[in-house]
Amino acid sequence: MSEKKKTTYSLGIVLLALAIGLAAGFMTAPKVKPQAVPNVTGISKLGSHLVALEYIIANYYVDEVDYDSLTTSAMTAMLESLDPHSSYLTPIANSKENEMMQSRFEGIGVTLHSMNDSVFASTVRAGSPAHRAGIRAGDRIIKVDTTVVTGTGMSEELSSVVNLIRGPRYSTVTLGIQRQGSDKIREIKVKRDVILHPTVVAAIMIDKHTGYVNISRFSETTASEFHAALLQLTKEGMTHLVLDLRGNRGGSLETAIAVADELLPKGDLIVYTEGAHSPRNNHYATRGGLFEEGKLTILINEFSASASEVVSGAIQDNDRGTIAGRRSFGKGLVQRPFDLPDGDAIHLTIARYYTPSGRCIQRPYDKGSDAYYMDYLTRIFSDYRSADSLYNATVDTTQSFLTKKGRKVYGGGGIQPDIILPYLIDTNWVYYNRLADKQVLEQVIFNELFVHYDQIVQKYPTAEAFVKNYQVDDATFERIIQCAESKGIRRHPSCIKKYGANIRNRYKALMAMTLYNDDAFYQVALPYDTELQRALRHNTTKKK
Repeated sequence: MSEKKKTTYSLGIVLLALAIGLAAGFMTAPKVKPQAVPNVTGISKLGSHLVALEYIIANYYVDEVDYDSLTTSAMTAMLESLDPHSSYLTPIANSKENEMMQSRFEGIGVTLHSMNDSVFASTVRAGSPAHRAGIRAGDRIIKVDTTVVTGTGMSEELSSVVNLIRGPRYSTVTLGIQRQGSDKIREIKVKRDVILHPTVVAAIMIDKHTGYVNISRFSETTASEFHAALLQLTKEGMTHLVLDLRGNRGGSLETAIAVADELLPKGDLIVYTEGAHSPRNNHYATRGGLFEEGKLTILINEFSASASEVVSGAIQDNDRGTIAGRRSFGKGLVQRPFDLPDGDAIHLTIARYYTPSGRCIQRPYDKGSDAYYMDYLTRIFSDYRSADSLYNATVDTTQSFLTKKGRKVYGGGGIQPDIILPYLIDTNWVYYNRLADKQVLEQVIFNELFVHYDQIVQKYPTAEAFVKNYQVDDATFERIIQCAESKGIRRHPSCIKKYGANIRNRYKALMAMTLYNDDAFYQVALPYDTELQRALRHNTTKKK
C-alpha cells in the first residue's frame, strides 16, 4: 500500500515508521548535467589513490570482483563520510527518485497491498488504465503475465510485483485476478500509460471557514497543485487554512519556496542558503500569493523534514501563522543532484539553509551517521516517555533567535512547534495499534469487497453518498474483533469501549479511500484526528 499520512501517531506507529527507514529528509537544488562533473582522476591525491587501489585489487585480490558492487560501496561510503544526507544513487534508485520528483511514472494506476501471501488491488485510480480495463478495488491478483504472484513469500516482495506490473507506456500487461469468492482466474489485459501521482493528497473544507490541505512531499508539480487547492478552497469560503506537513520528508527547495510564497506577503524573507562554494542566496516572497492573509495553522511532527521545515520555519519566523505538533526532524542541508553518464547520480550537500531569523535547524552530525540517527531515536523515545516536559531537556536554548515580532525560537534541532501536541499515552491504544500493525481492518475490508463489491457501490454510487450515509454496523465491527482474534490479538473490552468509535471510523475511512479517493478518506478521518482537533481547539481557545 502506498505510504500515506493516515496513521495514528503513537509509539506503535513510530516503531513501524522507523522500521521502514530512517533516512528522512531530502531537499534538492537544481541538477547539474554530466558534462559539468569534473574528471579529477590523475590530478588530485584522491584520484591517484583510487586509481592505485583499483589496480591493486584488479591484479592481486584473491577472488573475482564485482566492480559494480564495489563502485557502489566505495561511492556510498565516501559520501556518507561527509554528512548524513550526501548519497550515491544507483541507476535504478536514481530513476525512482526522478519519478518521485516528477510525480509521474509509467504503469496502470493501481495501488497494491500484500496480505496473507496474497496481493490485492487496494485502490484503483479513477480514469486510469486499470480502471478502464475493469480492475477494481479488492481484486486478488494471482498472476502478472505468466508469473504467479501469490503464495508463500511472493507477497512479502511487493516491490517485485510492482516492477512486474510497471512497464513502458503503451505496452500491455495481463493480470490474472480473482473476485466474488470464485476460484476462477479472470484474465484482464491492461495497456500501460503515464500515471500522475499528486502530492496534494487532500484539499477539503472541514467546516464552513476552515480548509485543510495535505502535502505528502515537495515535487515538481506541488506548487501548481497547491495553487489550485487554494483557489478551490478560497472559493468555498476558506478564511483559516490548515496545512498538514506531518510525515512530509521534503523534496525540492524551489517548490518549498513557491509554497511559502503563496502564504507570505511580498518582501518577506522565506529562506536563505549558504555554503563554502555557494554564496549567500536570499529568497523573498513575491506579489500575488493566494493566501497572504487569513488564519494559518501548519501541522508537523518528528517525520517532517527538509522542505517541510523550510516552509514551517518561514511561517514561524515571520509570525504569519501557528506551528502545531511535535518537533521536526532537523535537516538543514541542501543537496544538488549530479547525474552521471551511466544513469547513476550523486546527491551532494552544497549548502545549509537558514530560516528568516538566521536559524540553521540541522541537528549535529559530527559524530557520524550512526550517532546522528541514534540521537533522533533517543529524542523520540524521550519525548514519548516524558510528555509533561516535552522538549524542555532536548532543545538547545543556547541557539536562540527572534522572530519578526520578537518571539524566541531555537535552532540546531528541528522546528519546535508553537503548540506542542505530545503523544497520547494511553495503554488502551495498544490494542488499536495492534489492529493497524496486523492489518486487521484491511483484511476485513478486502473480504467485504471480495464478496459484496457490487452491492456496496450500487448503494453508495459516489464518495459523497458513502461519506454521508455509510455506517459500520455491529456485525461488521464484530467481524473486525474476530479477525483480530484469529491473528492472536485478544479481545480488549476497555479499549473497545473507549476507542470503538475510532476503530469504526478508521475502517470507514480506509473503505472510503479504497473505493473512491483520498479526499473521501480525509472527510471521514479528520473528525477523529486527535492532533488536528487539539490544534483547532487550542486556536479557538487562544482566540477567545
